[in-house]
Amino acid sequence: MLLLASPVERTLSTTHISLAKRGGSVNMSLEALRAHVSNRLANYRRGFAAYQQNTGRQHPLAMRLSMDLGRRSDTLPLEDQSDFLWTGAISIGTPPTKYTVDFDTGSSDLFLPGPLCVRNCDQKAKYDPSKSTSSNDLHQPFTVSYGDGSTATGEQFSDNVEVAGFTATDVVVGVSTTYSAGLRQSEFPADGILGMAFPSISFYKADPFFTKLIEENQVRDPVFAFRLADKPELALGGVNSDLFSGEITYTAVTEEGYWQVDVDVISVNGKSVLEKTPAIIDTGTTLIIGDKKSVAAIYSAIPGSEDASDTIEKGYYTIPCDSDAVVALTFGGRAFNISSDQFRGDPLDSDKSRCMGGVVATDDTEFWIIGDTFLRGVYTVFDMGSKRVGFADLKQLDE
Repeated sequence: MLLLASPVERTLSTTHISLAKRGGSVNMSLEALRAHVSNRLANYRRGFAAYQQNTGRQHPLAMRLSMDLGRRSDTLPLEDQSDFLWTGAISIGTPPTKYTVDFDTGSSDLFLPGPLCVRNCDQKAKYDPSKSTSSNDLHQPFTVSYGDGSTATGEQFSDNVEVAGFTATDVVVGVSTTYSAGLRQSEFPADGILGMAFPSISFYKADPFFTKLIEENQVRDPVFAFRLADKPELALGGVNSDLFSGEITYTAVTEEGYWQVDVDVISVNGKSVLEKTPAIIDTGTTLIIGDKKSVAAIYSAIPGSEDASDTIEKGYYTIPCDSDAVVALTFGGRAFNISSDQFRGDPLDSDKSRCMGGVVATDDTEFWIIGDTFLRGVYTVFDMGSKRVGFADLKQLDE
């Protein structure tokens, strides 16, 4: 899903950033999905390493993640991943210059291509700190390894960063001299990434953009929220009550770093299949990813489901395209259903009666990653102040 920022509405200290979407979720090519899943798992591997470096202790979920992800992902083809992004415009520096970034709750850092970047940086807007009077060279290099086996390298600077009228000062920006092949324009149309998770997984050992906004009293509430369905929007400094109905149900963050929570229950057709499952809420992941045993239990409860290891790939399942099975995730004691349209993909080329399921299994992790298969059906609130994540039903909007 590629989203491009359009008109901005600001009320008090909350900004509502309207977004225009492109693409779907499960309805992408298999090759693109494989590359996307691999890269997201590699992202977690890097984040756990940063957490240990920053806190001096191992992240509780790190032992549940294979540390061989980077090596295995070298064999995966590079595919267009533009349909997996939620992107919008930011401005950096004095005078401000606009860039497009992927808003990612599964990471914490901001990086962009710099003026010396010639590897995979064509057609991207490059941040040149020498042209900003508010920039500061921190004289700290950085290197980030990616799931495709390549890296982004560069130097850290600090500068003012503005998003829709909110400005944070001295935000650390990674100014890249090289980009990985997975970040070239054909696969990744944004200029860079703006992470929205907690400081403890920052490679820079620095406060992320939204944390800086809170510290500098720029926002009314230490909250941001996403609607990823029709009329997709990112709200900063609060929520947009016009986009959801009823009450927001909250669940506590169990470990700061990622937006990690416990799923109380995962059920199929009202029957509990899994309980108290550790999970990370991640706008940067298009599917739901879970461990092999648990995912198998989910599909065994869906009538007509089939293991597609031999026909598609290991970890994937198909369901009848006319399946009316209801998969639900329970947070804070409240069940939220995943719509059948969002749970299933397009019919397979080899069998038009079969559709790929929106939950994928991996041998690499024992925790779950909750992506757009679920998030497109709810209004999601990320509360940094109270260290919690909230969900609400979407309001039906007039065309």
